[in-house]
Amino acid sequence: MSAFPLALVTGANRGLGRAVAEALARDGHRVLLAGRKGPDLAREAARLNAASLHAAPLTLDVGDPASIAAAAASLASGPPIDVLVQNAGVYSQDSDRGAARRTLLTNLVGPIRLTAVLAPLLAEGARVVLVSSCMGELSCLPATWRREVERASSDAELLAVADRFVAAAEEQREDGVATLAYRMSKALLNRLARRLAVELAPSAILVNAVCPGWVRTDMGGPGATRSIEEGARSILWATALTAGGPTGGFFRDGQAIGW
Repeated sequence: MSAFPLALVTGANRGLGRAVAEALARDGHRVLLAGRKGPDLAREAARLNAASLHAAPLTLDVGDPASIAAAAASLASGPPIDVLVQNAGVYSQDSDRGAARRTLLTNLVGPIRLTAVLAPLLAEGARVVLVSSCMGELSCLPATWRREVERASSDAELLAVADRFVAAAEEQREDGVATLAYRMSKALLNRLARRLAVELAPSAILVNAVCPGWVRTDMGGPGATRSIEEGARSILWATALTAGGPTGGFFRDGQAIGW
Protein backbone atom coordinates (compact mmCIF):
# COMPACT_ATOMS: atom_id res chain seq x y z
CA MET A 1 0.00 0.00 0.00
CA SER A 2 1.01 3.63 -0.50
CA ALA A 3 1.62 6.06 2.37
CA PHE A 4 -2.03 7.07 2.09
CA PRO A 5 -3.92 3.98 0.90
CA LEU A 6 -7.18 4.63 -0.92
CA ALA A 7 -10.49 3.47 0.54
CA LEU A 8 -13.92 3.63 -1.10
CA VAL A 9 -17.01 3.34 1.11
CA THR A 10 -20.52 3.22 -0.33
CA GLY A 11 -23.46 4.62 1.60
CA ALA A 12 -20.99 6.94 3.31
CA ASN A 13 -23.23 9.92 3.92
CA ARG A 14 -24.73 8.58 7.16
CA GLY A 15 -24.81 5.83 9.76
CA LEU A 16 -22.39 2.94 9.48
CA GLY A 17 -20.91 4.13 6.19
CA ARG A 18 -20.05 7.53 7.59
CA ALA A 19 -18.54 6.00 10.76
CA VAL A 20 -16.44 3.51 8.78
CA ALA A 21 -15.26 6.19 6.37
CA GLU A 22 -14.19 8.51 9.19
CA ALA A 23 -12.37 5.71 11.01
CA LEU A 24 -10.47 4.79 7.86
CA ALA A 25 -9.55 8.43 7.30
CA ARG A 26 -8.28 8.71 10.88
CA ASP A 27 -6.25 5.57 10.26
CA GLY A 28 -4.39 7.29 7.42
CA HIS A 29 -6.49 6.40 4.36
CA ARG A 30 -7.59 8.75 1.64
CA VAL A 31 -11.31 8.04 1.64
CA LEU A 32 -13.82 8.33 -1.18
CA LEU A 33 -17.26 8.93 0.32
CA ALA A 34 -19.63 7.31 -2.16
CA GLY A 35 -23.40 7.70 -2.24
CA ARG A 36 -26.37 9.18 -4.02
CA LYS A 37 -26.60 12.49 -2.15
CA GLY A 38 -23.81 14.66 -3.49
CA PRO A 39 -24.37 17.68 -1.17
CA ASP A 40 -24.36 15.48 1.95
CA LEU A 41 -21.18 13.76 0.82
CA ALA A 42 -19.52 17.08 0.05
CA ARG A 43 -20.34 18.41 3.52
CA GLU A 44 -19.00 15.25 5.16
CA ALA A 45 -15.81 15.40 3.09
CA ALA A 46 -15.34 19.05 4.05
CA ARG A 47 -15.77 18.18 7.73
CA LEU A 48 -13.09 15.50 7.53
CA ASN A 49 -10.74 17.70 5.53
CA ALA A 50 -11.16 20.44 8.13
CA ALA A 51 -9.80 17.92 10.66
CA SER A 52 -6.70 17.45 8.46
CA LEU A 53 -7.99 14.13 7.14
CA HIS A 54 -8.15 13.13 3.48
CA ALA A 55 -11.63 12.68 1.99
CA ALA A 56 -13.49 13.40 -1.22
CA PRO A 57 -17.10 12.86 -2.32
CA LEU A 58 -18.02 10.42 -5.08
CA THR A 59 -21.57 10.51 -6.41
CA LEU A 60 -22.63 6.89 -6.90
CA ASP A 61 -26.03 5.23 -7.08
CA VAL A 62 -25.45 1.48 -6.85
CA GLY A 63 -28.89 0.88 -8.33
CA ASP A 64 -28.02 2.74 -11.53
CA PRO A 65 -25.65 1.04 -14.04
CA ALA A 66 -24.85 4.38 -15.68
CA SER A 67 -23.85 5.88 -12.32
CA ILE A 68 -21.64 2.88 -11.58
CA ALA A 69 -19.96 3.14 -14.99
CA ALA A 70 -19.37 6.88 -14.55
CA ALA A 71 -17.84 6.40 -11.10
CA ALA A 72 -15.55 3.65 -12.37
CA ALA A 73 -14.46 5.81 -15.30
CA SER A 74 -13.59 8.66 -12.96
CA LEU A 75 -11.37 6.32 -10.92
CA ALA A 76 -9.69 4.52 -13.81
CA SER A 77 -6.75 6.91 -14.14
CA GLY A 78 -6.19 7.28 -10.41
CA PRO A 79 -4.37 5.17 -7.83
CA PRO A 80 -5.59 1.63 -7.11
CA ILE A 81 -8.21 1.01 -4.44
CA ASP A 82 -6.78 -0.60 -1.30
CA VAL A 83 -10.05 -0.95 0.64
CA LEU A 84 -13.55 -1.33 -0.79
CA VAL A 85 -16.47 -1.35 1.66
CA GLN A 86 -19.82 -2.05 0.04
CA ASN A 87 -22.12 -0.72 2.72
CA ALA A 88 -25.03 0.81 0.78
CA GLY A 89 -28.24 -1.08 1.46
CA VAL A 90 -31.95 -0.83 2.13
CA TYR A 91 -34.47 -2.64 4.30
CA SER A 92 -37.84 -1.58 3.01
CA GLN A 93 -41.15 -2.52 4.58
CA ASP A 94 -43.02 -1.25 1.51
CA SER A 95 -45.69 -3.62 0.23
CA ASP A 96 -46.09 -2.33 -3.32
CA ARG A 97 -45.39 -4.57 -6.28
CA GLY A 98 -41.87 -3.28 -6.88
CA ALA A 99 -40.60 -3.41 -3.28
CA ALA A 100 -38.77 -6.75 -3.53
CA ARG A 101 -37.13 -5.71 -6.79
CA ARG A 102 -35.83 -2.48 -5.25
CA THR A 103 -34.38 -4.37 -2.28
CA LEU A 104 -32.55 -6.91 -4.44
CA LEU A 105 -31.37 -4.18 -6.81
CA THR A 106 -29.67 -2.17 -4.08
CA ASN A 107 -28.47 -4.97 -1.81
CA LEU A 108 -27.30 -7.49 -4.40
CA VAL A 109 -27.39 -6.39 -8.03
CA GLY A 110 -25.60 -3.11 -7.27
CA PRO A 111 -22.71 -4.77 -5.40
CA ILE A 112 -22.33 -7.35 -8.18
CA ARG A 113 -22.12 -4.63 -10.82
CA LEU A 114 -19.88 -2.36 -8.79
CA THR A 115 -17.40 -5.07 -7.87
CA ALA A 116 -17.23 -6.23 -11.48
CA VAL A 117 -16.19 -2.79 -12.75
CA LEU A 118 -13.90 -1.99 -9.82
CA ALA A 119 -12.10 -5.35 -9.74
CA PRO A 120 -9.46 -4.20 -12.28
CA LEU A 121 -8.87 -1.10 -10.12
CA LEU A 122 -8.20 -2.99 -6.88
CA ALA A 123 -4.65 -2.95 -5.55
CA GLU A 124 -2.67 -6.11 -5.02
CA GLY A 125 -3.56 -7.27 -1.51
CA ALA A 126 -6.70 -5.11 -1.29
CA ARG A 127 -9.48 -5.75 1.23
CA VAL A 128 -13.11 -6.01 0.09
CA VAL A 129 -15.91 -6.00 2.64
CA LEU A 130 -19.55 -6.69 1.82
CA VAL A 131 -21.76 -5.43 4.63
CA SER A 132 -24.31 -8.17 5.21
CA SER A 133 -26.62 -9.25 8.05
CA CYS A 134 -27.31 -12.28 10.19
CA MET A 135 -30.79 -12.10 8.64
CA GLY A 136 -29.12 -13.54 5.55
CA GLU A 137 -28.13 -16.77 7.26
CA LEU A 138 -29.30 -19.74 5.21
CA SER A 139 -31.16 -21.16 8.20
CA CYS A 140 -33.48 -18.13 8.02
CA LEU A 141 -34.67 -18.97 4.50
CA PRO A 142 -37.47 -21.30 3.37
CA ALA A 143 -36.00 -24.61 2.21
CA THR A 144 -36.74 -23.97 -1.48
CA TRP A 145 -34.94 -20.64 -1.57
CA ARG A 146 -32.14 -21.94 0.60
CA ARG A 147 -31.37 -24.59 -1.99
CA GLU A 148 -31.46 -21.98 -4.75
CA VAL A 149 -28.97 -19.77 -2.91
CA GLU A 150 -26.65 -22.68 -2.10
CA ARG A 151 -26.49 -23.73 -5.76
CA ALA A 152 -25.66 -20.27 -7.13
CA SER A 153 -21.94 -20.06 -7.87
CA SER A 154 -21.56 -17.32 -10.50
CA ASP A 155 -22.80 -13.77 -10.97
CA ALA A 156 -25.24 -14.99 -13.62
CA GLU A 157 -26.63 -17.63 -11.28
CA LEU A 158 -26.90 -15.19 -8.38
CA LEU A 159 -28.82 -12.76 -10.58
CA ALA A 160 -31.03 -15.54 -11.93
CA VAL A 161 -32.02 -16.57 -8.39
CA ALA A 162 -32.74 -12.95 -7.56
CA ASP A 163 -34.94 -12.64 -10.66
CA ARG A 164 -36.88 -15.78 -9.79
CA PHE A 165 -37.43 -14.58 -6.25
CA VAL A 166 -38.62 -11.15 -7.38
CA ALA A 167 -41.02 -12.71 -9.89
CA ALA A 168 -42.47 -14.94 -7.18
CA ALA A 169 -42.72 -12.07 -4.71
CA GLU A 170 -44.48 -9.82 -7.22
CA GLU A 171 -46.96 -12.57 -8.00
CA GLN A 172 -47.76 -13.53 -4.40
CA ARG A 173 -47.40 -10.22 -2.52
CA GLU A 174 -47.96 -11.98 0.79
CA ASP A 175 -47.28 -10.65 4.29
CA GLY A 176 -43.63 -11.01 5.18
CA VAL A 177 -42.32 -10.66 1.62
CA ALA A 178 -40.41 -7.46 2.50
CA THR A 179 -38.48 -9.21 5.27
CA LEU A 180 -37.87 -12.27 3.11
CA ALA A 181 -36.60 -10.04 0.28
CA TYR A 182 -34.03 -8.55 2.66
CA ARG A 183 -32.99 -12.02 3.87
CA MET A 184 -32.61 -13.22 0.29
CA SER A 185 -30.58 -10.19 -0.72
CA LYS A 186 -28.11 -10.73 2.12
CA ALA A 187 -27.89 -14.51 1.69
CA LEU A 188 -27.03 -13.99 -1.97
CA LEU A 189 -24.56 -11.26 -1.00
CA ASN A 190 -22.80 -13.77 1.24
CA ARG A 191 -22.56 -16.15 -1.69
CA LEU A 192 -21.06 -13.30 -3.72
CA ALA A 193 -18.37 -12.86 -1.07
CA ARG A 194 -17.41 -16.52 -1.33
CA ARG A 195 -17.26 -16.36 -5.13
CA LEU A 196 -15.21 -13.16 -5.19
CA ALA A 197 -12.77 -14.57 -2.64
CA VAL A 198 -11.88 -17.34 -5.08
CA GLU A 199 -11.76 -15.05 -8.12
CA LEU A 200 -9.54 -12.42 -6.49
CA ALA A 201 -7.27 -14.77 -4.52
CA PRO A 202 -4.48 -14.68 -7.17
CA SER A 203 -4.06 -10.98 -6.36
CA ALA A 204 -3.91 -11.69 -2.61
CA ILE A 205 -7.20 -9.79 -2.18
CA LEU A 206 -9.25 -10.78 0.86
CA VAL A 207 -13.05 -10.66 0.48
CA ASN A 208 -15.42 -11.16 3.40
CA ALA A 209 -19.05 -10.58 4.31
CA VAL A 210 -19.57 -8.87 7.67
CA CYS A 211 -22.63 -8.55 9.88
CA PRO A 212 -22.40 -5.35 11.96
CA GLY A 213 -25.23 -6.54 14.21
CA TRP A 214 -28.49 -4.75 14.93
CA VAL A 215 -27.31 -1.14 14.94
CA ARG A 216 -29.05 2.07 15.95
CA THR A 217 -29.07 3.64 12.48
CA ASP A 218 -31.97 4.99 10.45
CA MET A 219 -32.43 1.45 9.16
CA GLY A 220 -32.01 -0.34 12.48
CA GLY A 221 -34.09 2.12 14.49
CA PRO A 222 -33.66 3.49 18.03
CA GLY A 223 -34.47 0.15 19.67
CA ALA A 224 -31.46 -1.64 18.16
CA THR A 225 -29.02 -3.23 20.57
CA ARG A 226 -25.73 -1.88 19.21
CA SER A 227 -24.24 1.56 18.71
CA ILE A 228 -22.99 2.75 15.35
CA GLU A 229 -19.44 2.59 16.72
CA GLU A 230 -19.85 -1.08 17.67
CA GLY A 231 -21.22 -1.96 14.26
CA ALA A 232 -18.49 -0.02 12.51
CA ARG A 233 -15.77 -1.87 14.45
CA SER A 234 -17.10 -5.17 13.11
CA ILE A 235 -16.66 -3.87 9.55
CA LEU A 236 -13.30 -2.23 10.21
CA TRP A 237 -11.88 -5.52 11.49
CA ALA A 238 -12.25 -6.95 7.98
CA THR A 239 -10.63 -3.91 6.34
CA ALA A 240 -7.51 -4.34 8.48
CA LEU A 241 -6.85 -8.06 8.03
CA THR A 242 -3.19 -8.89 7.56
CA ALA A 243 -1.83 -10.89 4.63
CA GLY A 244 -2.95 -14.49 4.76
CA GLY A 245 -6.04 -13.63 6.79
CA PRO A 246 -9.43 -15.23 6.28
CA THR A 247 -11.24 -14.77 2.99
CA GLY A 248 -14.62 -15.86 1.71
CA GLY A 249 -16.06 -15.88 5.23
CA PHE A 250 -19.02 -14.42 7.11
CA PHE A 251 -18.08 -12.61 10.33
CA ARG A 252 -19.33 -10.48 13.17
CA ASP A 253 -16.93 -8.84 15.61
CA GLY A 254 -14.08 -10.80 14.07
CA GLN A 255 -15.73 -14.14 14.74
CA ALA A 256 -17.04 -16.49 12.07
CA ILE A 257 -20.82 -16.92 12.11
CA GLY A 258 -23.04 -19.50 10.46
CA TRP A 259 -23.97 -19.20 6.83
